[in-house]
Amino acid sequence: MTAPLTLFGGTFDPVHLGHLQVVTEAARQADLDKVYLLPCHIPPHKAGPHASPAHRLAMLQRVCQEWPLFEVDDRELRQHRPSYTVETLRQCREQDSHRPIIFILGMDSLKNLNTWFQWQELMSLCHLLVCRRGNCEEDFNLDIQALLARHQTQDPEHLKRQPCGHILLADTSIISQSSSQVRQALMQGNTPSLLPACVLAYIQQHQLYQGCKKTPASGRPC
Repeated sequence: MTAPLTLFGGTFDPVHLGHLQVVTEAARQADLDKVYLLPCHIPPHKAGPHASPAHRLAMLQRVCQEWPLFEVDDRELRQHRPSYTVETLRQCREQDSHRPIIFILGMDSLKNLNTWFQWQELMSLCHLLVCRRGNCEEDFNLDIQALLARHQTQDPEHLKRQPCGHILLADTSIISQSSSQVRQALMQGNTPSLLPACVLAYIQQHQLYQGCKKTPASGRPC
């Protein structure tokens, strides 16, 4: 069987070490040598990003130059509609029906997975590799408890031997700072410790996340 296609989605507004470190740890535990960062254009569950698609893509590309584990998959950035994970996974599965597909997400996302669009189809399309994030405790609702009872595995090799259908909970670092906190620090003129140097340099060069009251394009609060 071919090497898994491993995806990690998000707005990456901006990408920071809270993303990169925990995903690196999870990939190491699952013995994965490539993870595709999957930036979305229009997130369906929250307000739109503050930085443009072009800027967010450029920051990710700079990260990939320094972190060989990562590459960028920009398919969702190229569509001008909300990005639903299940639709992206369907596209991937249509391209290769037998290849293992692994979707990486945080523990907080797993806890709310039953709110995702057509979430019941996910396990027929991919495996889930879950990173702990923030102070999330494992108080799963009944839907997620049932999902774990059917699909959880302790063996990372299961994610490579079959195309889909398993959930592995990785033991990763807990990093509570979020992209919104990183943006807030930048707007206050501070330098967040979670920003890779290449990303910080790009933000400074293009004067992103400055202390404005509204973004020109959308009128949303910064």
